[in-house]
Amino acid sequence: MLPLLDKITRVMKKVTFSLMLGLALVMTWSCTEKKQQDSTEGNNLIITDPEYTFTKADTSEVMDLANQFIVRMKNHDVRSAVEMIYFLDGDSIKPLSPLNQQRQARALVAIAGIDYEVDRLVFLNDKRNELKLSVTLFEKPEGDKRPNKTSFYMKPVRFEGKWYLTTKDNITDTNSRERNEPVGE
Repeated sequence: MLPLLDKITRVMKKVTFSLMLGLALVMTWSCTEKKQQDSTEGNNLIITDPEYTFTKADTSEVMDLANQFIVRMKNHDVRSAVEMIYFLDGDSIKPLSPLNQQRQARALVAIAGIDYEVDRLVFLNDKRNELKLSVTLFEKPEGDKRPNKTSFYMKPVRFEGKWYLTTKDNITDTNSRERNEPVGE
């Protein structure tokens, strides 16, 4: 009976050792992955899908559009900022209708701020991209705990080799059912 107990004890020690070693490896691996993610997080202003080819010229063109949009918003020129927004209609890209320009202008006025900046630009393909803009709504005195920032998304679209800004909503998304008509009308 004693040799069997010794054998079970040795097996249990080996199993325990193996489990502890495996746990240590998993913990080391997960910490290494986290460090790598953290070290690149600040550098991820521009993210691309490796499956598609985007060049520095694409990045430049979209960033130029974003900066033009930001300058117009900082200057409280909402009308000309809205004129930069387009929508995809099947196989063509069109400016927003006057009614939808008014709708977009109201939305932008509602989040008008004192400063704007590009938070992130993600390239996935010609029609599925993301531009995140942050808005500082008001100056925040030291110690003020109220949030003073918000953000919104635009959707850069490459059409026939040229980049356009669209918004991420049902008016400007690329679904073939969508048209440049107000929602619900």
